[in-house]
Amino acid sequence: MTDQSLRSDDDAAMRRFSYTQQLKRSLHLFGSFAVAFSFISITTGIFTNYGFVLSTAGPAGIWTWPLVAVGQTLVAIVFAELAVKIPVAGYSYQWLRRMNAPRMGWFLGWISFSFLVLVVPAVDFGLAPLVAELLGMKVTPSTLTRIVLSVLALQATINIIGVKLAARINNAAVFTEAIGILGLTIFLFVHAFSNPQLKFDILVDTTTAAVASESYMIPFILSSLMGAFTLVGFEAAANLSEETVNAGHVVPRAIILSVILSGFFGTLFLIAATLSISSASLVVNMENPLTFIIQESLGPVIGTLFIILVIISIFACGLVITASGARLVFAMARDGQFFFNDRFKQVSSRHQSPVAATLLVFVLGAVVAVFSRSLTLLVGATSVLPAVIYLITIVTYVRRRHKLSGQYGAFTMGKWAVPIFVLSIGWLVLELAVLTVPREFHAVTYTAGAIMAVGAILQVLFFSKA
Repeated sequence: MTDQSLRSDDDAAMRRFSYTQQLKRSLHLFGSFAVAFSFISITTGIFTNYGFVLSTAGPAGIWTWPLVAVGQTLVAIVFAELAVKIPVAGYSYQWLRRMNAPRMGWFLGWISFSFLVLVVPAVDFGLAPLVAELLGMKVTPSTLTRIVLSVLALQATINIIGVKLAARINNAAVFTEAIGILGLTIFLFVHAFSNPQLKFDILVDTTTAAVASESYMIPFILSSLMGAFTLVGFEAAANLSEETVNAGHVVPRAIILSVILSGFFGTLFLIAATLSISSASLVVNMENPLTFIIQESLGPVIGTLFIILVIISIFACGLVITASGARLVFAMARDGQFFFNDRFKQVSSRHQSPVAATLLVFVLGAVVAVFSRSLTLLVGATSVLPAVIYLITIVTYVRRRHKLSGQYGAFTMGKWAVPIFVLSIGWLVLELAVLTVPREFHAVTYTAGAIMAVGAILQVLFFSKA
């Protein structure tokens, strides 16, 4: 099938949803996969949260990662089918509108927008200490904030220049992520197995856990924050459907593949890194535990080279999230469902990218970076909000699936739809309970609740006819 015929299929989908093609279609399978894989970015999530896991549940806390990966894979399968049926920008906002739930669609659009605005600085705060150490800068709050603001500006600039440049960087970042994670995993395994004092019981060690009760279950559950923060955003590939050639066939594969590979390679890396710990009580007190483990195990030169690869991967993660946030603003403004719609629905004729929407994501992200006082709070809030989005989307899809006509790809859950629906909904309810019920996460719960309350008020005041 020629590129031209594929584009005509994409154009037919756009016409069905009463849109004209404004964004440049240049992404193919690898580019679409790169968007989803870079958004997930296992290096970002693990480097940001590994210290939290060690101090909360001890090294044994890493085993929550594969559990979260299985649950998120179920969610990804449902979203892959949705991407086939509604291949346009705006993902959950757009999907619910097309399932005759426009008010809930606007509400999820608000939650998604809030999530994306919060998660970019959260990601960049995970990057900042690595950059500071690499440049020999003293790691202070003001230094980290300046680095984050600089990185936010660079990510916005690249996205404004156009999707093709951003795609090239994302494609390159997939290789740095793969080389970084695979290389680190192999080197750390070699180092660990060459150590005559290697003890596998480090993988179930709980000595550094902050156990506040007789039960270890609570700190173990809390450590699932790492996977919950990381293994999200796979639907970003769907959000760039209007910039993907043959989106109905490409996007579902990109979504599912990104989650499965992230879950698998993340598990291997966590095992390798944990086996390389010389002393859990020593590592847990380090500013950047993984950086310390890598440089202690591989030496400063090789360790620094791998840290550079990690920095590139984390940067690309923030880059693709910025793009995703801008596309959501563009999609809502195009439908008259955002503030200052005439401004934010505009697409640059020169770069074929939504410049105003990108600048909005940058400015709000900068405000969050300046006034944020807790990385854990940011991470927690950006874990709860996607779970809410996923749960509402899937429950609505269960109710309206039989009414959705048309399909722009071959992927379908078929006879497995019912068990996948049941398991994915059950998983998301459990995940939300884990991320909101424990006392340690109450501040996260209040933050997420406040965001949703503000959205409900704005909808009543300004978008009641959504």
